[in-house]
Amino acid sequence: MTEEVAAGGVQRSAWATALMPIVLHELNNATQFLGMLHTLAAQDTGGALLERSAGDLSDTAGSVEDLGLLLAILSTAAGTDLLLERRSPRGVLVVQSAMRKLIRRGGGDLLVTGVEELLGATALAEGWELPWAMGASLWIASEELGSGEDLILTQDARGWGASVGGGARMQAHVEAVGEVLAEVTGHTAGTEWSFSVPAGWLAPMGSLS
Repeated sequence: MTEEVAAGGVQRSAWATALMPIVLHELNNATQFLGMLHTLAAQDTGGALLERSAGDLSDTAGSVEDLGLLLAILSTAAGTDLLLERRSPRGVLVVQSAMRKLIRRGGGDLLVTGVEELLGATALAEGWELPWAMGASLWIASEELGSGEDLILTQDARGWGASVGGGARMQAHVEAVGEVLAEVTGHTAGTEWSFSVPAGWLAPMGSLS
């Protein structure tokens, strides 16, 4: 194992660790809602409560499914393969949503110009690697933000980038991504940085049948 690959593994673990509080918070919210609903439903012999709560239950089910995917991506990026053969086009979207929540904890926000929501459109874009490549780049950039400062991300089906955070850590991330995903190219210039993906790897939300 080269020193560069080992460093990339350490950085992946640090990124996963940084996002774990988001996962735990969201899981706690879902658990509290379901626990409360269970308690109330036990007193509702007519079953009307569950019928009225169908929309909330559906939202919670979707949230838990995304959290399961996020947890699998984070653990696999850190070296424990929980993703196994599971692949999802929502990986990039779920990781970016988690990064937005992490940045908001610092008082800022993740603002996207271009295409707001992207999905993985090929098998190579549906594993843990591309979501990690994007999510960790946002994390590295967010570490350079001032208190309450927003991270402005430019993205479309060709890739993503920003104008803050393009220092030595981002360059190390570019090299780590290249070790894992040779098809994805990264570039830094001063504080600016960007990643480009092959055509067909990413697609706007709603464009996939």
